[in-house]
Amino acid sequence: MPLVGNTTSGALTRTRIADYIAASESVTAVAVTDANRVATSAELVLSKLFTQTPTASRTFTTPTAADLISYLTDEVVGTSFEFTIVNLAPATYTVTVTAGTGVTVVGVAAVAAVTSGTFIGVVTSTSAVSIYRK
Repeated sequence: MPLVGNTTSGALTRTRIADYIAASESVTAVAVTDANRVATSAELVLSKLFTQTPTASRTFTTPTAADLISYLTDEVVGTSFEFTIVNLAPATYTVTVTAGTGVTVVGVAAVAAVTSGTFIGVVTSTSAVSIYRK
């Protein structure tokens, strides 16, 4: 059965499926400077991979839920995205994921030195996003 609908109404079409697959398979590593970071929605959803070599414990703050939800146009409750933080510090220093307004971080938010943490963001309502540690 062929897919029908038009993209302006948000209906599922071959183009939307192809765009989704291309975006979900694409990963762009972002080297985070040695400082606290507030990620943009585009970075979090599209880049998916962040590396940092902190010389002190750092925070990695998510965008607000409103920013994330508005960035995920035509998406609904249950829409998800995934990102990974790689902490390249040789010892001691953590990178801790902190929540922007309307976002809740669930699970261990600290990424220890010489490890990585993968997180799944899920739109839980029209004004909230939960970030789960995998």
